[in-house]
Amino acid sequence: MDQVSDQVSDAARTVELVRLLDESAARARAAERPDLAEKLALSKRRLASGAWNVLVAGEFKRGKSTVLNALLGVPVCGSDPVAHTAVPTVVRYGATAEACVRAEGPWETVPSEHAPSEGAPVPIDVRAAADHALRGTDDSGNPLRTVEITLPRELLRDGLVLLDTPGIGGGFAAAGAAAAMRALSLADGVIVVTDASQELTASEVEFLRHAAAVCPNVLCVMTKIDLYPQWRRILDLDRAHLRDAGIRAEIVAVSAPLRELALDTGDPALLAESGFPVLVDRIGSQLLARRAERARQQAAAAVHGALRQLSDALSTEHPALTEPDQRAETLRRVEDRRRRALAVSGAQASRWLNTVNDRFADIQARVDADLAEACRRLEAEAGKRIKESDPTRDWPEITPWLQRRTNQELTDVHTRLLALIDEAAGEVSALFDAGAEDVGAVARGAGGPAGGLTLSRLDGRGAGKLEVGMQAARGWSLSSSVVTTLLVTTLHPGFLIALPITAVLGTAFAAKAVGGYRTGRLDAARGEAGRAVAAYLGQSRADAARAAADLIRHSRGRVRDYFLDQSAELTASVRQEQQAAERAAYADRQAAQTRTEQARSEVTEVSRLLAQAERLAGAGSVR
Repeated sequence: MDQVSDQVSDAARTVELVRLLDESAARARAAERPDLAEKLALSKRRLASGAWNVLVAGEFKRGKSTVLNALLGVPVCGSDPVAHTAVPTVVRYGATAEACVRAEGPWETVPSEHAPSEGAPVPIDVRAAADHALRGTDDSGNPLRTVEITLPRELLRDGLVLLDTPGIGGGFAAAGAAAAMRALSLADGVIVVTDASQELTASEVEFLRHAAAVCPNVLCVMTKIDLYPQWRRILDLDRAHLRDAGIRAEIVAVSAPLRELALDTGDPALLAESGFPVLVDRIGSQLLARRAERARQQAAAAVHGALRQLSDALSTEHPALTEPDQRAETLRRVEDRRRRALAVSGAQASRWLNTVNDRFADIQARVDADLAEACRRLEAEAGKRIKESDPTRDWPEITPWLQRRTNQELTDVHTRLLALIDEAAGEVSALFDAGAEDVGAVARGAGGPAGGLTLSRLDGRGAGKLEVGMQAARGWSLSSSVVTTLLVTTLHPGFLIALPITAVLGTAFAAKAVGGYRTGRLDAARGEAGRAVAAYLGQSRADAARAAADLIRHSRGRVRDYFLDQSAELTASVRQEQQAAERAAYADRQAAQTRTEQARSEVTEVSRLLAQAERLAGAGSVR
């Protein structure tokens, strides 16, 4: 009952926020601020359908793609008893069912005017999408980066984007685990899939523990309950494993064949038994509900910022209207404010813009140094282990150990990278907010206008930190195309394939070489093993560095663009204040009196809208 009540309350808040955004946008247009009106309209669109990227992950052959196909009611994700998903499949909402593939490139065929460019979407039949995801190539044999699908499904209508990822076996001992963790840390949520054939393995628990540490929303799905009569006992054991590991994630048990049969026969009892109604509810109540709450907070903040600028213009205009002997001083203060605003918004003179460039350059250097140090440490650890062992005998144990330790170190570096991005964005936010506050509204600088026109509550919240920081790195803050590129980069087929191949080739080469020394020199065997380790670590470092560079570049651009937009708003706000003050300064007595009454009415309206925004924002932060 409480959950239903919360959903009704959230829906009512969303409706009220939509009305508030419309009213505030109308007020902005009346005040001749179309830029603010457009910003509020954008917030309204985000409130309705902001992207919410959820990765579906897990070990091989656990039924990830089958679960997605059952959720969507159409076999668009690659599912095969033998073959594995080779490239990520991205599924989002669309008015019609469509599909495309993006190639890895460069193209192996001879370029022509008919050959698509690298990364360009190539339309395909939706029915062929699953086959492309399994093959990992297009019809010409070119390697693919991703398969992308749009479907007219209610589950996706509110912005849910599902990403079916290639399987990872062996937990943190898997070669691609570090790439998976990078992707999880950038997603808004993750669905980890296991099955009812056995209780969670130690590697699955380890993967879930790390997933819960780096991703804000985790849901676990147990598949194949129709095949294993003992699934309820397995479910209890799995819940105990999560509880013992300190992992707060619900497990939902499902059967895709039962759902399909229920839909074919129209049997509601069978549908309930399939578990999918519960899964759909959890996706909505746990994953999408959190996206909606964040969107509501951002919408309330957008209203707050717009009203702040409108009130500043009214506060500046008031003394010029009501105090004729102070008009010259008011105009002087407005001009001074304009000069300071230009200092904040000017690209060459802006401290915060220099800080963006400097801090992200420092982050790049720090990450490069961290990766180098991690690889040196790993090489030393591996060298010590090899020196104290016989590689001809112990190499099969050294390989998974090395992969586990490498993934742990690379994940730690990535986690520190995210923290550095958050810290840098916070520093830029503080500098920008301080600079913007130093510009100061004319009326506040003069002690505030008389007659109740001061909206003091508008001064209580900084604008920057709410929308930047860690969110500059997470998917929601990036455009849809960049989200896909970024997530696919971190789940790049090259990473998921190159790392295992490097490890396998290194293992095979070293095993072959050291096998020949069984009756020869042990030192030569150890030397060969050391070279295999160095090659593996070099490839791992290069892949991690490339992913980190992509993330840093995107995050720097997002932080910079966000505050450039903020500075443009500040300049427009000051320009409007200057125009209002000049009109008031040259108005005759009758016009000034009429405008004063209009300004009072406008301030009353702005105050009402602001109080509503703060009430809605406060209601969301309490729960």
